[in-house]
Order: sequence, then C-alpha cells, then structure tokens
Amino acid sequence: MLGGLVSYAVSYQQIREARSQRAEEANQERQRRSEDRRFKAYADFIISHRAVQNALHFYYSQAARKPGLHDIDELLRAGYNSSAMVFLVAETEWTSNACVEVLRILHHTHDLIHQNAGNPADSGTWAELDVTLGRTMREFENAARAELGVSGPEWTWIERRQPD
Repeated sequence: MLGGLVSYAVSYQQIREARSQRAEEANQERQRRSEDRRFKAYADFIISHRAVQNALHFYYSQAARKPGLHDIDELLRAGYNSSAMVFLVAETEWTSNACVEVLRILHHTHDLIHQNAGNPADSGTWAELDVTLGRTMREFENAARAELGVSGPEWTWIERRQPD
C-alpha cells in the first residue's frame, strides 16, 4: 500500500509538472505570435510612410516623371490604413502616441500639398516636410524598437539634401 501511495504521489507530481510546462510553452508561443504581429504591423506602417516620403521627394524634385497628387493621395491613404493594425497590436503608450503623431503629420502633409498644388517646385515646403516626416517616423521607430526590445541606434533624423 505504501508503494502504491508513493507511486501515486510521484505520478501526480509528474502530471502537475507536465501541465505547468505545457502552460509555459503555450504562453511563450502566444508571446512570440504577438511579437511577430507587432513586427509586421510596425514594418508595414514604416514602409507605407517611406513610400509617401519618397513620392514627395520626387514630387518636389525637378524630375521629369513625378507622381501626381492622386498617386500621393493613394499612398497617404495606405499610410492611414496601415496605422489601424499598429493601434490593434501596440503594447505601449509611447508607440501608440508616436503613431498618432505620424498620422497628424501625414494629415498636415495632405493639406499642404493640396494647398500648394499649383507650385510643387517649392523646395522650402519640401525641406520642411522632409524633416518633419523624418523626425516623426524616427520617434515611432524608436518607440517600436523599445517596445519590442530591439537594440539599435536612436540617431536623430538626418535630412536629405535638397531635390535637384
């Protein structure tokens, strides 16, 4: 009887440890999936923002083939749309607030390019937009990296040279 009781106690202990281990593995898998979703959402948002900034760079340049306002509007919409996933998965207030600031600047950008639609060669407007867009995105990137535990330099935004 004593042997059976010891066997039962050992089996019960092993079952508890196995359950605990499975629960820990499930928790780690949930955390990994959450991190993967955040990486993807943040990367998509950054890529959308970069597309807007690059299109504006050519819009304000002397290049022969410039994107039109309609093209830039579509890119701005894609930037707005990609922010939805950021708000769903962001785990820190810093990341969320930085995303809001990027959206505020994108809205300002939309208004500004439509006000100056007749004069897209205004390099002063581009210089201001380039710096503002770059700095707000750098703040978002720093917040996202901090949230995700990714190390890297938090350099300030380096301005591009003026369009040719």
